[in-house]
Amino acid sequence: MKKALITPALLMILFSLILTSFQSNNIPNLQGTFAVNYGKKTTAYQQLAVHYSQGGKILFYFEGSTGKPAYNTGSEYGWLSLNKKTGNYEYIPKDTLEDCNLEFVKKGDKVIIKTLHGDCGFGHGVYADGTYQQTSKANPQSFTTRTGKKTYFDKTPPEKLTDY
Repeated sequence: MKKALITPALLMILFSLILTSFQSNNIPNLQGTFAVNYGKKTTAYQQLAVHYSQGGKILFYFEGSTGKPAYNTGSEYGWLSLNKKTGNYEYIPKDTLEDCNLEFVKKGDKVIIKTLHGDCGFGHGVYADGTYQQTSKANPQSFTTRTGKKTYFDKTPPEKLTDY
């Protein structure tokens, strides 16, 4: 009699574990820090920090520079949402004045960013598009803006940051 009770319970547990594993493999985890031209001697750069908050929301901070001779720079701080059709993450600003739509695709230890629509308003010649190599898997807690301000993801939502 005990065997009959244990078997369905074990099957339910195994089914739950398999289902959870299957679901988590379909949703890419972007958490960490990433960079283009990481470790190369160049003044041009693109860096990305992706933070998973306790509430399950995903924030990112992008910063890029064209390098010599103009050193144009640009940055963006925002929320990512999952596009259920493509399985990729997207940034669509809530501010309707900014015409910018970015797609984030996870491929192994890289994130590929592609502009889907609009102009994100970075400096002349600065784009987020590129393949970013992961430099750390740790959940970043903060980032430093282009003006040198240390900002904590969990303390300052994108809507509250005005100096970046």
